[in-house]
Amino acid sequence: MDMVLLLTIILAAVVLANILARHVSFIPLPFFLIILGGMLAALPIYRNFQLDPSTFALAIIAPMLFNEAQNSSRFWIGRSITNILSLAVGLVLVTVLVVGAGLHLAMAVLPLTLCFALLAIVTPTDASAVNSIFEANPIAEEQAGILQHESLFNDAAGIVLFDLSLTAFISGTFSLKLAVGMFLWEFLGGLLFGSLMGVVIVSTRLFLIRYNDDTPIIMVLIQLLSPFLIYLLAEKLLLSGILAVVAAGLVQGSERDKLRLTSSRMQLVTSNVWEIVSGTLSGVVFVLLGLSLPEVVEALHQAPNPNWNILKLVLIGIGVYLAKGALRLVWSRYMLKRRVKSKHEWRDSLVMALSGANGTITLSLAFSMPNTVNGQPFAFRGMMIFVAAVVILTSLIMPTIFVPIILPSQDQRKPRYRWVKRMIQAAISDLLKEKEHPAEAQIVIDSFQQQLVLDSTPNLHLRRQLMSESHQVELKAAQKLHDDGKITDDELTYYTKFLNLSNFSADEKRWKNVLLRIRFSLHIGTMYKDLNRAQEAFLTAPVALEEIYWREQFEKHGEDILPIEKAGFEAVMAFLKTQQGDNGVETNMVKRFYRTRHRRINGEDVDMNIVYQMFMRAFHSEYELIQDSLQTGKIDSALAEKLQSRISTDEMTYLQNVEVFRD
Repeated sequence: MDMVLLLTIILAAVVLANILARHVSFIPLPFFLIILGGMLAALPIYRNFQLDPSTFALAIIAPMLFNEAQNSSRFWIGRSITNILSLAVGLVLVTVLVVGAGLHLAMAVLPLTLCFALLAIVTPTDASAVNSIFEANPIAEEQAGILQHESLFNDAAGIVLFDLSLTAFISGTFSLKLAVGMFLWEFLGGLLFGSLMGVVIVSTRLFLIRYNDDTPIIMVLIQLLSPFLIYLLAEKLLLSGILAVVAAGLVQGSERDKLRLTSSRMQLVTSNVWEIVSGTLSGVVFVLLGLSLPEVVEALHQAPNPNWNILKLVLIGIGVYLAKGALRLVWSRYMLKRRVKSKHEWRDSLVMALSGANGTITLSLAFSMPNTVNGQPFAFRGMMIFVAAVVILTSLIMPTIFVPIILPSQDQRKPRYRWVKRMIQAAISDLLKEKEHPAEAQIVIDSFQQQLVLDSTPNLHLRRQLMSESHQVELKAAQKLHDDGKITDDELTYYTKFLNLSNFSADEKRWKNVLLRIRFSLHIGTMYKDLNRAQEAFLTAPVALEEIYWREQFEKHGEDILPIEKAGFEAVMAFLKTQQGDNGVETNMVKRFYRTRHRRINGEDVDMNIVYQMFMRAFHSEYELIQDSLQTGKIDSALAEKLQSRISTDEMTYLQNVEVFRD
């Protein structure tokens, strides 16, 4: 039960951090996650929290890297394999030797083998950390591709070098032959084993698809279990579990190439599930980092030299980051082959150097160091963990500050949002031309206008103000009818009650909803002396019932509410037309409320077959706009894919929720 509570709180922190990051976009998401993790560490339930490296690697790192690998382009990897291996193996090895030796000169108290071990920990980049940097600071496609694929492979190189260095420190001996053999066994063996397991799993899934056993629960569970099974088996064989998972993920990606448009529903469900799982695990990674910070500070108490205080170790950590960053800069400039020539090679290399962020994989490796060596407390453990943590935080802060300064201003979201608006407006404009079925067309128009509301951030205060002003406009329209002698005193009184009740329920507050349900059920139960009708009234949304209720009330007294409502509706529409301007989102929300009320109170029956046709017509209008814009060069294929994906998602959402449009 305690573990369930701990995990629930961590997941809640991930949700809260994502909300904060959406509203404070200039601060990258990882910082919110780390801060919330640090705050959780202060809770009694998380006191003495310790990160178990083996559990962390199995439960979080394995599925994350599996998903990263299966979404990677095998063609892109094949084309850039020399660059990827250059960074993932060559740069890691050189950095460990060069910067590790320099660290030993600056920090002689730390043995050379442990300096190598520390650099093996902090040199590999972290896939989740790198991706989080991309979200805040988009970079060139080629650079992003190299960094993402580098982070899939360099963990294994770092882990092998770390194991070799730590073994040399504990045993006091070093065998080059043994080291090379161990590296080849773990690195190449992990890749081969993972590839074979991937082929077996893909073949199994294709067999199930061939015999129509490709239900989401079967296929998704097989895929979710795959990284855990592969990682555990590889570790049992003393192979690199990380590389085995990556290789299996790359093979898994080939399944989509074979399926193409077959088993579409399964592919869609699988993609959505992995998107949620990957996003959640990425968030948990950084929350765990924040949770681990108190343990990092506590570990300093084991330092062998009291002169190495926190400030000095912070400076050492920053120095290590700068040294390995400088080496990465030079390596990126001279050792990488670029397919696209650039006029700013040093700038691009600097971006590559800054974007090589570290994450919780680094910290988990640091925590995997033994507490005792040869029966004695491992005095250097706390010092090394603290320096690793400093390097991680520095690697997240530096690109956040400097990459936006180095690169030209990029605004990825606004152009896409503008085209989304154009798509929706194109659909609405087409439906406004519909003369034969205006009621059905209006239902679809209202739905698309609601999309504009959700894609923006409506000012709720302004919406309430417009609702209040519209309410007053309608009251004045009813009063004018009375003054002109067109309606009686009773009609004005009852219609005013109707308007007040309608305005009361307009904002759809929960407490108002319950209050109105009780009121309507009591009224209708008393009026008709029918318990079933009272129960139906309570279970029906007030906003859908009040128009019917008041129409029946007027008819009971031999009066007609429809002409009064029509005059009020037309007055409100004329008023809102003058308010469109800069308040388009809020005005459309109010218009939608009045149009829906007008349709319901008039009892207009709509043909759902026609509504379906109108929706298909609207989606077709959106597709046509994207196709024409792509052909004329107004948008590129990448943006067109995103926009068309949105239209497809909207179509599926409508088809799965047809009943919503029947009221």
